[in-house]
Amino acid sequence: MSVPLRATGLCKRYGARALFEGLDLGVAAGEVAALLGPNGTGKSTLLGCITGAVIADAGRIEIGGHDLESAPIAARAALRALPQEVEVPEGLTGRELLEFHAAVFGEPRGQAGAIELADLGPAIDALATTYSVGMRKRLMFAALTLGPAGLYVLDEPFAGVDREGRGRMVEALARALARGAGVLLSAHDAEDLQGVGLPVRGIRLR
Repeated sequence: MSVPLRATGLCKRYGARALFEGLDLGVAAGEVAALLGPNGTGKSTLLGCITGAVIADAGRIEIGGHDLESAPIAARAALRALPQEVEVPEGLTGRELLEFHAAVFGEPRGQAGAIELADLGPAIDALATTYSVGMRKRLMFAALTLGPAGLYVLDEPFAGVDREGRGRMVEALARALARGAGVLLSAHDAEDLQGVGLPVRGIRLR
């Protein structure tokens, strides 16, 4: 089984300031790892490097055994990412967005389960741009559960989500972990993850 995430020697600088340098990071199958630290410590930047949204100055990243630089399509196919600020395209309903993701991720019959997970009721047929922050996050998280994935990268995934929605997200992650996926998420502090119900390995950034 491929390791969900293996990153070695990661470096990212902005001018003279190094957010991280020579950083090694791994996530094993069935593991939840959490980047912890206040704003400005580089959590979102590090997650961006792993997803390919930010280009690291040095280092190597493998997702599901695929090198992100030399085999980007295969690496991204094994990846599901939820940013801190969730944006949705204009002109599509929640149902249409889930249909699109089901087709892209190769699970056209999984849409019903994703609709149930999002738990938006009649709003599933409203334009997604009209949703609240929590509704958007629930919708896009549900979209990421479609199709097989080796690594979930989630930037403060529970912020703005109510208790019931959070519980549904945790249950979905538990199922993914049981299938051998890994999860890398971020939080300000370990207290933010209390009550999640999943064993979490904390990684503090300073």
